[in-house]
Amino acid sequence: MRLREAMMVSLNFLCIFAPMNYTLTTQEATMAAEEFVRRYRDVERFDALCAQCPSYGKMWCCPPFAFNPATVSDGFKTVTLMATTIEFDQAICEACRGAREKSRQVSRQAMDEVWDSLLPELLERERQCPGSRAFTFRCSLCPEGCTRPEGKPCRHPDRMRQSLEAVGFDVSTAARDLLGVNLEWSSDGSLPRYISIVTALMTPLGTRD
Repeated sequence: MRLREAMMVSLNFLCIFAPMNYTLTTQEATMAAEEFVRRYRDVERFDALCAQCPSYGKMWCCPPFAFNPATVSDGFKTVTLMATTIEFDQAICEACRGAREKSRQVSRQAMDEVWDSLLPELLERERQCPGSRAFTFRCSLCPEGCTRPEGKPCRHPDRMRQSLEAVGFDVSTAARDLLGVNLEWSSDGSLPRYISIVTALMTPLGTRD
């Protein structure tokens, strides 16, 4: 199956948020779940990458899991990949050039602001499609810290979701292929021109197109 035949792409709204001087662009693409898995899942590779992160085994949204990540796509018909891109004003980028701590503060504030709005929207889309499964950007439900290191259950199992990376998907390649979004990271501590938050929604077999 050719890529163009396997997916439907839509470009959504463009908004400007003056307080932080950044622009938000949202894009999404929908692909058959079977094709998405074939192209972008490599559980062993991404579990090894996750194992290098300090959060590995310390948050309920992170591996290792009590379930097999390779089964998360079972019974699903489509995957809708979504990217919300935060593009910073040139003046902010210049002010943060080479300033690692300032860049970190600006990027964290912007991502926190955007994610506070995106998470409820994503969970609402999941709710509106019974049997669907959302995949988030990160878990920020417990600012006081996750209960996993204490051996206690998750405080918010109704709202906690894993990211695509956590269950073995190559988000960077998928975002580039399907949305034309190249995920950016700073190499010198400067603020990147843009940051992309990638999420997804899997919808079940039997769902209408």
